[in-house]
Amino acid sequence: MTSKVFKQNLAFVVFLIMTIQIPVSEENQLQDIKLDRNSSDHDTLFTIDGYSFLNFSGNISHYSSVNASWSLEVTVMEGYGTELLENRSLGLLGQIDTIIGNSDGWVDLEESGQFASMISEARNWTDAESAGCCSFDYQPMTLSGDKQLTIIPPEVGPVNRTNGFWGWSESANISGFSDARFLRLIDLPRVGAMAEEVPLHISLPVGWEYKYSPMSEIIHGNPGQFTVNRSDAPVASDIRITIGENDPPVLTGARFPPSLSMISPESTSTYVASCNDSPLDSPNIQWTISKGEEQASFFNNTWFEFIPADLGFLHGDEITVNATCYDYHGKTTFWNEKALIDGIDPLWSGNLTFGENSQSGIFTLPSTIDIISGSELRFEVIGSDESGLPVYLELYTNISEGWRQYGVSQQLFHFTANQGPGVNGAEFGVVERHFQREPTEISMILIATDEAGNSVMSECTVRVLDGNPPTIIPRLFWNDLPIEFDDEIHEGDELRLDLLHSFDDLDSIEKVSWSVSIDGKSLLLEENWTLNQRIMIPELSQGHHEIVVIASDSKGNMIQEEIELTVLPKRGAHVSIIESKFSENPTVGQEATLIVTLQNEGTDPAFARICLSDICGRWIDQPISASLDSGPEIKIIEFNFQIINETMDGISVHWDSASAGTSGHLPIEISLENEEESTQTSALLISSIVIFGSVLLFYRTFRS
Repeated sequence: MTSKVFKQNLAFVVFLIMTIQIPVSEENQLQDIKLDRNSSDHDTLFTIDGYSFLNFSGNISHYSSVNASWSLEVTVMEGYGTELLENRSLGLLGQIDTIIGNSDGWVDLEESGQFASMISEARNWTDAESAGCCSFDYQPMTLSGDKQLTIIPPEVGPVNRTNGFWGWSESANISGFSDARFLRLIDLPRVGAMAEEVPLHISLPVGWEYKYSPMSEIIHGNPGQFTVNRSDAPVASDIRITIGENDPPVLTGARFPPSLSMISPESTSTYVASCNDSPLDSPNIQWTISKGEEQASFFNNTWFEFIPADLGFLHGDEITVNATCYDYHGKTTFWNEKALIDGIDPLWSGNLTFGENSQSGIFTLPSTIDIISGSELRFEVIGSDESGLPVYLELYTNISEGWRQYGVSQQLFHFTANQGPGVNGAEFGVVERHFQREPTEISMILIATDEAGNSVMSECTVRVLDGNPPTIIPRLFWNDLPIEFDDEIHEGDELRLDLLHSFDDLDSIEKVSWSVSIDGKSLLLEENWTLNQRIMIPELSQGHHEIVVIASDSKGNMIQEEIELTVLPKRGAHVSIIESKFSENPTVGQEATLIVTLQNEGTDPAFARICLSDICGRWIDQPISASLDSGPEIKIIEFNFQIINETMDGISVHWDSASAGTSGHLPIEISLENEEESTQTSALLISSIVIFGSVLLFYRTFRS
């Protein structure tokens, strides 16, 4: 390699090495660190290994010099290329052989020495940040005095060997300058240099500690000595660390269950403390329990629990609990509480009202209370304590999960007693809901607790008696098909009433009595009638009807269910002739107009027309049907034809209902003889009326 090329490479190396950081080593901190580059006992082969140390010495004050020592030791695998030379993918040996050497596949002593010279030139730094160390309070830390640098170059040998190492170590004293702030800033570069790939161990002056860093997840150790793993940083950015003088830890304490100043001797009391300091600190909390000047017990934990009576405390004694928190630097913070031992239980009295019954001035609950289902239970309680402090009152029941009512010193408790989930209900199948069931029993517990935690408990069983009527669930069937009560029901339908799904909450279904009436008239049920049998409903006429079902259980609880039914006209088409006549006095051989009046008593619409044998008139324009409001629909049809004979056989009304799927014809019975007799009868009637009128007029004139 020519001298010019070497100088160019060296200049390139010097430029890049400004961003390369390499670990330092101080003897007193590296006594346990040994590098064995040829060891085959390593579980995994590393690329870059080593350590770096930044040790601050002396106190740090405002506007003053800050002194520290920096040491770095780096070991790098030969297969890992360096950014000081081109083509890093070749690995270090390949780079040396092709760029510095003669590409003969061998690294000789001269080539290895030239590379060592490049490293020496690259580590010729004065600014500690460019060395991979740090800056302080936004100001650079610079080299103080001489720097010790030891380079371990690659060994002489073939380029294609594996598991070889090279590296260097350096140590130096550095100094910076502080400003007026109380919290100090240490900035560590993270630009991807080799020195950043090894852990950095930072040691602070006595009385100083780690406070905060946005990169706290890569910082481990204790407040005064901690390690920064820069290789784990997720971004290429300076790592800022805030340090400051150690403050006493912050200690808070509490007792559970909480109270003002009283503790029960027989109850378990739990003390908990929280001590906060530097994020890297794990403060130690020590507890003492004292009776006067005498220490009764000692604990070393964040919490403890105890029973005062177990430590010899009696009613009226004063107990003192102290907590002391020690941080990493030995500073302490204290918390304490004094309480009085109260061994006297609270008292209570109450007035109990349930249904029409009441008990006044009671001091304990009765063992059993009977109450009708649906009735309200009211329990007024007044609590008192020898200390004069409040008494906490709690009432628990198993009506539902977590049921609880609460009051202080005086409280009115109340609830409605209903049958519980164990009785018959619609959620059961038809068979299961007809069984005999036991009444619900409600467990009721009153607990009175004083400020110290002393409590008294009184229990009672509330038996819920039968007070609910049966539940009627009627269903309607038409032609064995279930229908709703507001569905279309027609005159002539065969209806049956089904009560099988009905039930009583406690009684078996055999103990329930039934009665059914329609429009005020009772239906006679069969002698051995059961709920499995459907009740036949008599044929109902058009209009509105009311079915009343009455059920009563063995305790006389009764319920009445009214069912409204609306009966429409008959299903299908029911066409009939009301009247048929001629418009005038027809004669044989003449044209005649036959007028027929029809009606349809069914709800299905029907068309109609008049036919004479095979000759038919037009169908009516609109079909006719019956409705509940207007009754049968009437229609007049006219038919013109020539009279052939006096009997006029073969005349009929043809009708058809598509919706009902039925049709038919109705013969029309009419003849000329009937018409002549009708005309003669009409003439005779008119003559009689005229004669009667003349006689009546003559009689009135004669009298006058």
